[in-house]
Parts: sequence; structure tokens; C-alpha cells
Amino acid sequence: MRGYEFAPASGRSHDESMVRRDFSTAKPVGRIRFGRYYMFQEGVGKWLYTDYNDIVWAYRRLEDVQSKLGHKTAGLGIHTLMIVTKDRKRIGIPVGNEENIVEGLSLIRQHNAFVDIGFAREKEAKYL
Repeated sequence: MRGYEFAPASGRSHDESMVRRDFSTAKPVGRIRFGRYYMFQEGVGKWLYTDYNDIVWAYRRLEDVQSKLGHKTAGLGIHTLMIVTKDRKRIGIPVGNEENIVEGLSLIRQHNAFVDIGFAREKEAKYL
């Protein structure tokens, strides 16, 4: 665990020893780790963390991507967990499947009772 570097995805940085300790006990869900105080996502060469208290809005985004398989075209769904922070930064994290999204939103809600969950156009004007 010593080899990992950590950086805040949004907001201010926190005590690195506390971040490392939280990361070591964090629960992996898809490509995200949910700790007691922070959620972690892989960045380029480091783990990015977000304090749950900095998250004001979280929702699921499903994108339909067309791909070619031989001579046929198939539609793939990409599930992304979207979070918006107090400083109006929108962060999208691909998580794999719908179960991971549901579990991720539930864990965010457990750690921050004031977060607004679910997408609505009106919320974009409010939070962004």
C-alpha cells in the first residue's frame, strides 16, 4: 500500500495517513472503493479521493454504445456513477453494471444523509 499515491478529486486535500488508512479498509464496488470517510477512484498513476461530505448530488448515467462484432453491430450499456461536489465539479466513474451503481449510491447515502440522489433536469441548474 506504500506505493499508492493519493490526490483529492475535488475540494481540499486531507491528512495522507488518514486517507491511506481509509483506503486500506475500503470496500471495492466495481472500479470504486468506498471507505468510511472517502470514496476512491483510479486516476492516472494515483487514486483520487472524494470526501463524502463534499458530495451534493449523485446519480446514474447509462450510455448506449454501439460496437461491431464481426459483421454484426451490438449495443452495450455503460453504467457511470456521476457525482457533483460542493465546488460544482462533476465527476463520472464507470462502474460496470447496474448492481454496482445501486450499491454505490446506497453507500454514498449511508455516509452522507444530505446528498441528493437521482437525476432531474432541474437539479442541473441547482447544482452546476
